[in-house]
Amino acid sequence: MSVKETIGQKIREEREKKGLSREQLCDTEEELTARQLVRIELGQSLPSIVKLEFIAKKLETDLTTLLAGESITIPEEYFTMKYQLFKFPTYGDPKRLEQKTQMIEDIYEKYFDVLPEEELFTLELLDNSLDYISTGKTEAAEFIFEDFFKQLLIKKHYSFNDLLLAKYYAIQYQNKDYKETIMETLETAILQQSVSGDEYYNIELLGALTAIAGVYLDHAEYSKLKNLVDRMHEVIEETQQHSAKPIVLIYEAKYYLYSEQNKEKAKGCYDLAALLAQNFGDDVLETNIEAERKKDQV
Repeated sequence: MSVKETIGQKIREEREKKGLSREQLCDTEEELTARQLVRIELGQSLPSIVKLEFIAKKLETDLTTLLAGESITIPEEYFTMKYQLFKFPTYGDPKRLEQKTQMIEDIYEKYFDVLPEEELFTLELLDNSLDYISTGKTEAAEFIFEDFFKQLLIKKHYSFNDLLLAKYYAIQYQNKDYKETIMETLETAILQQSVSGDEYYNIELLGALTAIAGVYLDHAEYSKLKNLVDRMHEVIEETQQHSAKPIVLIYEAKYYLYSEQNKEKAKGCYDLAALLAQNFGDDVLETNIEAERKKDQV
């Protein structure tokens, strides 16, 4: 029996001893949905330590009991590959998108059998986002990940994967009509998220803010950019993600140009963005900034 099957069987045994249905254990489904629990109990997915702790608490038992002598360990090399994956910017460049997709495939090939559900979900969300950016044909996030998306709309505190899902959702609606109530719900929640000691979380907090800003930009709703831009600058300062600043400055330039009709401030933003990109030595970023500047004629 595999690690997944052993742990899943033990969870089911303990739940049935307590006389709880899956729905009763999952309660509001904010932390764990009944469908997720089914997959765990059937040995189809390995729960993360966070989910195991939640299950243990609901069953009034401990992690050792649920692990049933097994251990959940992730190889260090995986985290090295994951770090490279999330620190590699694409800026929509086709070659970089292809490289990043290949990085995900390499991780799947090496670690699929040993990664817990949370890590596999991370890779799936990122893979779908990249595919949508590349092809525009990937199925909508709210349908592929229906359970998770329902949770997303009622949560106050977002996890790393919540931010990835919100970003994926926003990316889809940058070039088509969107539901204002849903986008406003996500925007409000993300604006209220605090930075974390987890570098990955901070990267995706900024990514989710940028994706929503991209929706408003593509729909010419420039006045809605201000709160997002201000928060992005705060996150950059708090987390030292200075490599992200040129992109934020482009959004800020467009806010000043089209919402306040202030060409001088817009020009200042573009000047600084171009200077930073040049210092970073990223040709793709420099090219993108120049293209946007030419489009805005500043």
